[in-house]
Amino acid sequence: MAFNKKETYSEYLKLSQDLKSGDYKPYYLMYGSEEYLKLSYKKAFRKAFGGEEGMAYTYFDGAPDVDELIDLLNTIPFTFGENNGRLVIVSDSQWFKKTPPEKLVKFLEDIEHYPDTAHLMFIEDTADKRGKLYKIIQKNGFACEVGEQDHGQLGRWAARYLTNAGKKIRSSTMDLVLMKAGTSMDNIASELEKLIAYTGEREIIEDEDVETICSQNVEDRVFDMITEMSLGNTEKALKYYADLLTLQEAPMKILSLMRRNFNQLLLTKESVTKGMTGQEAAKFVGVSPWILGKLQNQAKHYTLESLEAYISRSLDYDEAIKSGNLSDRIAVELLLTV
Repeated sequence: MAFNKKETYSEYLKLSQDLKSGDYKPYYLMYGSEEYLKLSYKKAFRKAFGGEEGMAYTYFDGAPDVDELIDLLNTIPFTFGENNGRLVIVSDSQWFKKTPPEKLVKFLEDIEHYPDTAHLMFIEDTADKRGKLYKIIQKNGFACEVGEQDHGQLGRWAARYLTNAGKKIRSSTMDLVLMKAGTSMDNIASELEKLIAYTGEREIIEDEDVETICSQNVEDRVFDMITEMSLGNTEKALKYYADLLTLQEAPMKILSLMRRNFNQLLLTKESVTKGMTGQEAAKFVGVSPWILGKLQNQAKHYTLESLEAYISRSLDYDEAIKSGNLSDRIAVELLLTV
């Protein structure tokens, strides 16, 4: 079976619903790896509460003094009645990784006496769902993970992005954009802005526009590298790797993307053995039908056993790197050549 296959959701869209209705919860928690979404919602909530210069918004970078935080939440803003109350955002508190201050836990737990005017938002990289603070927010507020989005979610988000800019795009052309831009929403937004500027007054974005404007991303280069590996072209694969290093891509990121590609190939081969239709297989692998076709062609040159071996080795190398027994650069070279 494939390693680390995850289901992805768009729970974060509930944040948009709150922004639209103006009905805000007492507590929020956003955590995960997708920085674009975290920053976007931070800005949107800040704007809803009067903006950065307003008297109803406070931001803490890192864990604040608990007494100061509680006093702030208990203080009714001067602008109350003109907006939605007070918003306090705490970023990277680390309180969701370790035991949070007991005084804060008790304050937030007592929802009956929590001020109606106060809204507290935490923005974190990770969160332990077993922790007291997480459970309180989940019970009386809203907690959501904003991790890497799957192909369908990215496509829908990018389509909305273009619609808001007065642009239209075919689904096949969107697949091409995502293939070149990768899964980083920051990178996708950057490429979409280039396309919007390039097409000017023209409404529809064509394949030719994408080919002209969008640069090849690291994921695309890793895909080409693994294709060359499957054909036995070690020298070409190493050339792709050298190009990525020249572009200052981190070897650890390359190793992670290689493992992800091998995992997709394993899922692709599993979909064949299960007799899935093209649509079922694309959903199973978590890619568009167009990307699935590329993976199917690539998978022909690998056996299930070889893919499992590559994934197992990449996990072993990852552990060796983290324990200091192997350099990240050598790890990728070993995966490419041995």
